[in-house]
Amino acid sequence: SAHLLVLPYGSAFPEASWPAIHRFLQRGGHLVVVGGRPFTRAAFQDETGWHLRPYSVRFTHPLMIDQYQATPGSDGLEFLPNPDLPVKLPRFDWISSYGLVVRLSAVDLYKRGGSAGSIDARLDALGWGVKDGIKLAAPVVQIDHLKNGFDGGRWVFVNAELPPGFWTSTAADMIGSLAARALEGSESFVVRPLLPLYTAGEKVRIEATWQMHPQTKGRRTVKVTIFPDAQPSRRTVLSTSMPAAKPLTIPAPSEAGLYLIEAELLDGEATRARYRSGFWMRDEAFLRSGPRLSVGRDYFEVDGLPLAVLGTTHMSSEVQRLFFEQPNVAVWDRDLAHVRAAGLNMIRTGWWTGWDKICSNAGVPHERALRTLEAYLMTARRHKLPVQFNFFAFVPDILGGANPYLDAEAVGHQRTLVTSVVSRFRDVPFLAWDLINEPSFSTRLWTMRPNGDPVEKTTWNQWLA
Repeated sequence: SAHLLVLPYGSAFPEASWPAIHRFLQRGGHLVVVGGRPFTRAAFQDETGWHLRPYSVRFTHPLMIDQYQATPGSDGLEFLPNPDLPVKLPRFDWISSYGLVVRLSAVDLYKRGGSAGSIDARLDALGWGVKDGIKLAAPVVQIDHLKNGFDGGRWVFVNAELPPGFWTSTAADMIGSLAARALEGSESFVVRPLLPLYTAGEKVRIEATWQMHPQTKGRRTVKVTIFPDAQPSRRTVLSTSMPAAKPLTIPAPSEAGLYLIEAELLDGEATRARYRSGFWMRDEAFLRSGPRLSVGRDYFEVDGLPLAVLGTTHMSSEVQRLFFEQPNVAVWDRDLAHVRAAGLNMIRTGWWTGWDKICSNAGVPHERALRTLEAYLMTARRHKLPVQFNFFAFVPDILGGANPYLDAEAVGHQRTLVTSVVSRFRDVPFLAWDLINEPSFSTRLWTMRPNGDPVEKTTWNQWLA
């Protein structure tokens, strides 16, 4: 009948109780662990007393946590609570903290290596350690399990080594607040425009969804505020009850540029959750300006000068490879601002999965996909980041035909997709094309054995002859 387990022992936990703890979490029990690297030091008892086993991830793997990475202590850092989560956390000190390497997806969406999974859980920092505007540590985190394992459970970790003074000063108020937070259960609140980019004269439609465990009775209110990034005082405010019967609609904005959306889920007068998103109003001149990326004999070049590439692959810190299916311009804007501030100077992105959501079986791209790419490029342009865009991953085997390289049908569909996209964005000066990520000749990925299809056999025999 219990709903919440609190473990105030840092990394340690009672080994004999692990089966019961695991069953409790599997049925959606809530959890608060205070200190250390949760579930890495099993405590056992023998005739001489209690002992701790060495550090191990044996018990974290069943919880979808692969490992913990060391991050800085609080000395010299500012403690910044997450403004989007209504949790009152006092400032506290920690000796060192640990970032979770955690899986948030348990189910593959496509039967293909290197693909994507469903969004089964979400990870949020309740607070950060910040220096010079850069978030260097997340000593308090929350994991909300939505589906496909631990359904409804909310886990809150103070994943940091804590000084002795914590227990005499901060612990009582903080643990009580975190326990109350965990007992609310897992929750997902999302408010996004139906398209990430609109054209002049188009009304903007905004969809709000709310999922929580356990589902409580009664209706909540969503307050949505829309404003141009360049003029935040020009605000449009809408409200609707949840669950919403239909999308919210606002008149077509009159000016091009980036618009931001701030949404609040209200339980009476109290804010229960917040969500930020956004959209672009098309700006052709802005998209087709910016740095000019080219290739010299020895280097990439930007505006005619050599570019020593310091880049990263980026999709979305919110939904990873599903960023074309679930686009969020505000998240991209935040991510790419971090990338630029860190001194990186190029972005690699593209399609690793979900081509059925991007184009028809014949390779004709959907308008929504093209607008999503345009919105992404606008966001990269805003941060002066050249973009290398990837069309396929490993093998272009997703557009039909018996063989992805030799079958005329498959190659024709690929040509349709590539040329349709390139013709739409051929004048974007900071954009480069990458036909295929890690090209592989065989659909038997990672083993590189022949496909064995008729087209391959015919071509092979012709070559032999």
